[in-house]
Amino acid sequence: MEQEVVNAILNSKLPMSKIQNLPDNQGIYAYFLDTNKDLNEFGDIGDVIYVGLAVKSLQGRDTMTHLSSGKTGWSSFRRSLGAILKERLNLIAIKRDKNGTKPRPDKYKFTEDGELKLTQWMMTNLKFGYWENQRPFDKENLRSLEEKVILRLRPKLDLDRRTRNKNPNANLLDNYRAVCREEVKSKFK
Repeated sequence: MEQEVVNAILNSKLPMSKIQNLPDNQGIYAYFLDTNKDLNEFGDIGDVIYVGLAVKSLQGRDTMTHLSSGKTGWSSFRRSLGAILKERLNLIAIKRDKNGTKPRPDKYKFTEDGELKLTQWMMTNLKFGYWENQRPFDKENLRSLEEKVILRLRPKLDLDRRTRNKNPNANLLDNYRAVCREEVKSKFK
């Protein structure tokens, strides 16, 4: 079944600017670098950089979180991209919650201006492909299928606990993200 999922993801790939509506069903999706950008060691033109799953709705998970400014604190994908692009886009990491007393540095986001820059970069430089599950099944089976797809596609920003050991850049990515976490912590000393 994972070959069917991989084929669907590769065959549905479109630039972000061409995505209108996604299915309201569960599925597995991937982000790719478009033909005009690279992320140095984290991906070159056309590479798969992230694979994820939507347990309930592809439309809800991706347009509401990954592609929304202000949602970086809830999206590992946005945190990773932002950490890599921090200097290039002049991003400043801040705590996720405005009123929270704990800084939650692991769930950082960026200033409002930075969030907009990150979203614009994503919309301009990424492609998106997906597989829609017409016969939904439980979260555990979907996660198992996602793991197999991650192992097949080898996304460059993979930090999933189940598969990160197969990503040669996982520790380097953690280092980039640590810079953002430290920036948040420094504001609470």
